[in-house]
Amino acid sequence: MKNVFRNILIASVILSLTAAPVAMYAMPEPVPATQTDKQKAAAQKKKEAEKRKKEQEKAKAQREKQKASEAKKREAEKKREAAAKANAKKQAERDKAAAERAKEAEERAEAQAKKEAETKAKEEKAIRDYEKYQENLANPKTEVVSYFNLGLRLGYAAMMDKIQPAADGSLYGAGTLNRSNALQQLKGGPGAGLDVTYNLEYGHFLFETGLDLRFLNSTSAYGFQATRADKTYGATYVYLFDNLKENRNMLEVGIPVMFGAQFSRYYFLLGAKVHYGLPMSYTQKGQYDIVVNDPNMLEPYGMGIHQLNGQTDQKMVFKQPDVSVAAEIGLDLDEWLQAQPDKKQPKVKPGQRLPFGREHVHYRVALFAEYGVLNTNATPKANPVAFATDNVEVQKTNTMLAMNGDTKLNNLFVGAKFMIQFEVPGKKARPVPPPSSYAIYSVVNAVTNEPLEKAFVETRGTESGKIAMREKQIGPKGFRQKHAVGSFTATVKADGFYDATQVFEIEKVGSTEYVTIAMRPRPVLRVRVTNKETGLAVPAVVQIRKSGAEEPAYSLATDSTNGAARQMLEEGPKYSLHIAQMGYDTVDMAIANIGDSLNIQLTPIKKGEVFIVKNLHFATNKTRILSRSEQALNDLYMYLARNPQVRVKIVGHTDNVGKDEANQKLSDGRANAVMNELIERGISADRLQAEGRGETQPIDTNDTEEGRQNNRRVEIEIQ
Repeated sequence: MKNVFRNILIASVILSLTAAPVAMYAMPEPVPATQTDKQKAAAQKKKEAEKRKKEQEKAKAQREKQKASEAKKREAEKKREAAAKANAKKQAERDKAAAERAKEAEERAEAQAKKEAETKAKEEKAIRDYEKYQENLANPKTEVVSYFNLGLRLGYAAMMDKIQPAADGSLYGAGTLNRSNALQQLKGGPGAGLDVTYNLEYGHFLFETGLDLRFLNSTSAYGFQATRADKTYGATYVYLFDNLKENRNMLEVGIPVMFGAQFSRYYFLLGAKVHYGLPMSYTQKGQYDIVVNDPNMLEPYGMGIHQLNGQTDQKMVFKQPDVSVAAEIGLDLDEWLQAQPDKKQPKVKPGQRLPFGREHVHYRVALFAEYGVLNTNATPKANPVAFATDNVEVQKTNTMLAMNGDTKLNNLFVGAKFMIQFEVPGKKARPVPPPSSYAIYSVVNAVTNEPLEKAFVETRGTESGKIAMREKQIGPKGFRQKHAVGSFTATVKADGFYDATQVFEIEKVGSTEYVTIAMRPRPVLRVRVTNKETGLAVPAVVQIRKSGAEEPAYSLATDSTNGAARQMLEEGPKYSLHIAQMGYDTVDMAIANIGDSLNIQLTPIKKGEVFIVKNLHFATNKTRILSRSEQALNDLYMYLARNPQVRVKIVGHTDNVGKDEANQKLSDGRANAVMNELIERGISADRLQAEGRGETQPIDTNDTEEGRQNNRRVEIEIQ
């Protein structure tokens, strides 16, 4: 009881001590009444001042907001005005551009129309000119045609000397040169000539004159005997010349006067040429033998063979002028060499000359002969050889033309000539080639009648089979081709269409034939491969086989975007379709119509199902995958990449050849090799398992090679 009382007393003291401060804090201190009113008034004023300030700030903020709004409106208005101006400017520019395009299109149309009108007018004029020419052919008029000619002559030349004996029968007097022992052989030499002439043609008649420059070279060989008496000793020297050669040159300038005629491609000219020779030279060379008849000797004796101290480049003198009779017969080469106005036109006919232009150059080739009828030798008479009194050798020789004052020299020049003729245009009518005829090709779809984007056309003569137009690509605008008059067959090819042929005829020159070729489209097999569950496209290889054939006739690869492919098939055979795509059920079906559109849905292999990886090859008894397995590995990779939710187990199997442990190890290695290959290509390792089952699960007999090959396999189990 005593403790209880004590505890109550202690609690009372504690409560009294704590309650006093609390009460003091809770009760306000008394304030004088006057001071409280002032404070209230001050507080009220302050409150009102703050209220006014807030209202002023609010009003200011409202004004600023209104100003900002108005500024924003003005800015927006400016932007709208600027945008309107910009739009108006753009519209004006578009209108201007459109007007310019319209103007350009109009100008192009006008230019095209003008060009077409000019072309048409030109073609019509060509037809009129040709018709007029045909009328002129019916009533031919003789015309004068002038040509300037440049000719080159090459051939054989000869200077034929005729040595005359003296009155007593000797050439230079008795005992000097024995005429009975003199020999002469003409060898001749090369000749060349250059002609610059004028040729006039009047109907068949021809006339030619101008300048003629010719160079003649001729060699003659002489054999003779000369005697010389030595009065001091009484001996006689006999000089035997068995091969003295004399080479002569002659350069002449002349004027030809020739008349003749031309028939078709052939022509001839006859006449004379008057030449004036320029100073030229001769050269001698040879050897001689000396025989001595000495009265003090019983028999003649020889002094050996000596080289002739002949003349070199000695001048010759000719009589002027040298008159030759000349003949020329030749052939026009225009039909082979003359430029054609159009390579597609027929060649020039025999004797035909084309109008002036780039065809004004003509060509001729001919054989010619020229013989000098006057003696041109003007060499003074002289002995052919001269001696010294104190020397037995020949001291000097002279040209053989000096053996007798009456020695005659006549020139001969024969050979071939090539000539270029430059025709002088005149006001006379010239032959007019036929105006061009045209065929305008267009190729259309026989079903839609729309022009084809691309086709290839080749045209041949219907009867001759010769190519009239080599294969050309024809577009939607068609093609314009020159053709001669006649019947033609056009053959057309285009992708997706059956080949077509069309016969057409161009009846007359200058006409235009419109050739429209309609092509029948070929049926196209269209295939689309999709995933049956997702509807997504499946890139797959579609094999199309002919009935009864093991190998595919066509292999189509569908694209990854639409899973589509297309192929035109040969008509006639029956076809079947085969798809063996990795991770999907195999599809085999007949193709009813080669123009069908097939929508094939592949069924994915489900979880727990197993399929064999075809065309997967390993090195013998090795785990190394051979390079020809690339397509199989890629197909397996693509299947896993397109189906990221699929997990697989790669299972290796072997045949029963060898030990069980080795086969188990080999199957493990091959399964892991396939798994590692897929990981390297980007398939996550979490989705792959590898397992080898050795020879424990064969699917065929191990008693044959074919069966063992089937047992050596890699399977994919869907997890």
